[in-house]
Amino acid sequence: METSSLVEHLSRRAQSSGPGRFGLTGVADFPRTSAARTQDVDVPEDLMAVSTRRLRVLSNQVYRLLDRDFPPGDALNRYELLVEEIERREAQAEAGTAPVGARAGFRDNMLFSRFELFSDGVMTGHVKYEMEGQRTVLTQAVVDPRFETVDVEPALIRQVLLDTHRRRVAVVPRCPRVQAFLAEFPQYLALLPAGRY
Repeated sequence: METSSLVEHLSRRAQSSGPGRFGLTGVADFPRTSAARTQDVDVPEDLMAVSTRRLRVLSNQVYRLLDRDFPPGDALNRYELLVEEIERREAQAEAGTAPVGARAGFRDNMLFSRFELFSDGVMTGHVKYEMEGQRTVLTQAVVDPRFETVDVEPALIRQVLLDTHRRRVAVVPRCPRVQAFLAEFPQYLALLPAGRY
């Protein structure tokens, strides 16, 4: 009985003194502040530039928007885009491949018998070869026309010569472009077997 009078007394005292005295200001404003924050979920257009951690945070925020009685019209589309990007990254991690946007480099594609040079996930050029015993015969250098002004060809041929030298593979340059490169940069002749050029 005295307890109920104590509760009534404390509630009357809290109402008369206002919410600020007991630290209830933040509680009273919390739903409006939370709603305002989740309304402003800004999903960047280029999701590849966003870290995986940030993608997960954004997807959680957009999911909270979807969990409302009246979600914004584009919330479902934004959520699907975020989830697709997260799933794509998870699949890449499981497969052990590099992201397409970050793939740059050089490789020997033995399936197609060619050395390939990549930049930002795009093959900029390749050098075809044929195997004659233990020798690699370079037959044709091809550069994507979009990259001809960037001097991809010298970088490609340089990578081919350095890679074959590192693996101790004898190279025979029958391709006119490779021969022109060797004429322009004679220091790379040292990487060829003696008497092969």
